[in-house]
Amino acid sequence: MKNLIIHLCFIVSIHTIYTPLAEAQDQVSEDSAVIIMYHRFGENDFPSTNVKLEKFEQHIEELNKEKYNIVSFKTIIEAFKNSLKLPPRTIAITIDDGYISSYTEAWPRLKKAGIPFTIFISTGSIDEQNKRYLTWENIRELDAEPLVDIGHHGHAHAHMTNITPSEALTDIAAADEIFERELGYIPNIFAFPYGEYSENLLKTIKVKNYHAALAQYSSVANSNSNLMALPRFSLNEKYSNIERFKLIVNSRALSVKDVKPRSPILEINPPAIGFTVDSNIDNLEALNCFPSHMNIPAGINRIEKNKIEVRFDKPFPSGRHRVNCTMPAFDGRWYWYGIPFFNLGSN
Repeated sequence: MKNLIIHLCFIVSIHTIYTPLAEAQDQVSEDSAVIIMYHRFGENDFPSTNVKLEKFEQHIEELNKEKYNIVSFKTIIEAFKNSLKLPPRTIAITIDDGYISSYTEAWPRLKKAGIPFTIFISTGSIDEQNKRYLTWENIRELDAEPLVDIGHHGHAHAHMTNITPSEALTDIAAADEIFERELGYIPNIFAFPYGEYSENLLKTIKVKNYHAALAQYSSVANSNSNLMALPRFSLNEKYSNIERFKLIVNSRALSVKDVKPRSPILEINPPAIGFTVDSNIDNLEALNCFPSHMNIPAGINRIEKNKIEVRFDKPFPSGRHRVNCTMPAFDGRWYWYGIPFFNLGSN
């Protein structure tokens, strides 16, 4: 019953007042949603995945402001699937992996503020009874809460672009069995470990019939986004200061289509990037695109009015990368569109 309520309803305030999607249409104005990702809270030995508690409390204080519309991730999925626009500054909170601090530190603070969230569980670490992770008893307690959804994060937290799609399915199936045993159901939303995916992997996991899946690259989502590789803004000690947080949660989606290349796996390095911006968006002369491995923006060519080519000469090194395209919006906010790239080679 809990999942059905959240799946069908908008949360129109952080005090858990719910409005059905159909009724919320009169209040909405944007095809846009910001999805935030955390891992650890107050675990200062792990700065690359941790957010300090004082920073996290600043985030919650900011989200408590009336201008924000904090919803569950499932609410955003429902809106995108049904072409329903959302109130400005719609935001969902997600937490990956299932570290114990998500229960001891994040959950009490989010519960007090009435903020819903989705936690994606890698079953292998939980079954190993690692003291840094939740227990199944903790997870069942969270699962019973109306503000909390449980998501699927695989079993071994594998780099799924480094294994075959069939091996990825085997990993997912192992987690399925454990979820069924421990929770009595298999979560129908998925988050790729490390945010890594490929076109072949997306085709392979169609058999799982997930309602949506999450990647990990900075971008604001909208209904044109790939529902099986939705973007998220990752927050850690380096990238969690309140000024950056405000920039993120006040951003809006830059609506694009005809994106090339389709696959995030680099075949040509550097890639030749192209996309078409929605015709209702003007001021494209202010658009800048920043490759994550460069200190300067890429070159931009405008073809006709809204067709964009992004060009740069410096190849991506091995690993995970992105190109962030931003421009001022008419309301003092920023449009933000990101593109992920994975270089699986050695150079």
